[in-house]
Amino acid sequence: MTKEELLEKALCCNRCGTCRGVVQDAIPDIAFATQCPSGMTMFGAYEPSGLMYLARGIAQGDLKWNEDLAKVLYACTLCGYCDDFCQRGYRHTPGIEILEELRRIIPDRLKPRAIKQAVKTLQIPANQKLSVLEKYGVSDVAGKANTIIFGDNTLLSNAPKLNEIGFIIQKSGKKVSCFISDPLPPVSTALINGGCEKELNAAMKEIDARIEEHGVKKVIVYNPESLSVLQKCSQSDAQFVSITRFEADLLKSKKAKKVKLPAVTYQDPCHLGRYSKEYAAPREIMKKLGLNVIEMWRTGNNSLCCGAGGGVLTNRSDLAKRYAQNRWHEAKATGAKVMITACPFCNANLRQDKPRDIKVVDITSLVAQALGYTGKEAR
Repeated sequence: MTKEELLEKALCCNRCGTCRGVVQDAIPDIAFATQCPSGMTMFGAYEPSGLMYLARGIAQGDLKWNEDLAKVLYACTLCGYCDDFCQRGYRHTPGIEILEELRRIIPDRLKPRAIKQAVKTLQIPANQKLSVLEKYGVSDVAGKANTIIFGDNTLLSNAPKLNEIGFIIQKSGKKVSCFISDPLPPVSTALINGGCEKELNAAMKEIDARIEEHGVKKVIVYNPESLSVLQKCSQSDAQFVSITRFEADLLKSKKAKKVKLPAVTYQDPCHLGRYSKEYAAPREIMKKLGLNVIEMWRTGNNSLCCGAGGGVLTNRSDLAKRYAQNRWHEAKATGAKVMITACPFCNANLRQDKPRDIKVVDITSLVAQALGYTGKEAR
C-alpha cells in the first residue's frame, strides 16, 4: 500500500465516534456502553478515530514513528469491531486494513520483541503430536484427500486437544485426513501482528499448492485466528470451516448426551465471529447439549473482545488482563457460573484474574464429553 493509498483510506474516518459505542438503546450498566478495548481502558488516542489520525499523520509525513506511537498501535487488539460497525453505516473506513498496514510499515526496531518472538512459534516443532490423530482413524495425507484437519499452532504440541478432536472425528464417521508427517505451515495472526507480509505470503503459497495437489476441498480449523487468516489469504478453491461448524453439523444427526452444567454464558471470539462470520454454530451446539445459556449484554457482532488479540496477550499481558476484566464485569452480571468460548486465546486470557466461582470451558471439550469422551481413550 502506498502512502497515498493509506491516506485515502484513513481520510474515510470523519471521527463521528459511533464505533465507540454499542447499538442497543437501553444500557443496563454504563460500563457496557463502550466497545473498543484500548479506547475504553485508556485515552482518545487509543480509540479507533485516534488510530486513524495516527495513520493519517504517518501517511502525510506529519508524524514520525517513535516509541510512543508504537505503544498506541500495539495496544489495539485488532478485534475488528470498529471496522465491522463502520460497515453498517453510510461510510466505511477499512480500519483493520489500515492497522495491519501500519504494523507492516512500522520500523523493525519499534516492533515489540515479544511479537517478533511469537512469529518464531509458527515453526513446526520437531516433536509435534499430530500422530495422535491416527489412532482415531485420521490418516496421513498421501494421495487425494477431500477433507483435512489443519494442524495449527495451538494443536501441533497439544496432545490432550488432539485426542478430543480425534475422538469427535471418529464419532462423526467422516473420512478426514491430516498432513501429519509433513504438516502445513501453521499460519496464524502472529504473522499479521508482526507485519510479516513476506513470510505470510510464502506460507500461503505452500499451503495452496499442497491442498490443490492433493485435491483438498474442505479444511477444518480449530484455532479461529488461523481460520480467519486462511479464509482471507488463500487463493485455493478449498472451503475453510471452523471446527464448531463441523461439530454443530455433526450434532444435527448424531445423538449426544446432555451436558450437566449450571447456567453458562458465551464469549464470541473476534476471529470466529466478526472475521469469519460464524456466530450460529457455537449457539447451535450449546442448544443441542441442553445448556442454559444467558447471553452477555454485548454479544454476537457487538461482542466485546476478550483482550488477547493483536498480540496484546503476547506483548502486554498486563494490558490484556485489564481488557479481560472489562469482559468479566459483564459476564458476572449474567449470573452464569461457566464461561464457554471457542478460541484457545480467549480461553487463556479470560483465565487471567477470573472470578473464583466461574469456570472457563472450551466448547470442543464439551462436544467430546457429550459424545462419550472420558480421557481414557487418550491412553
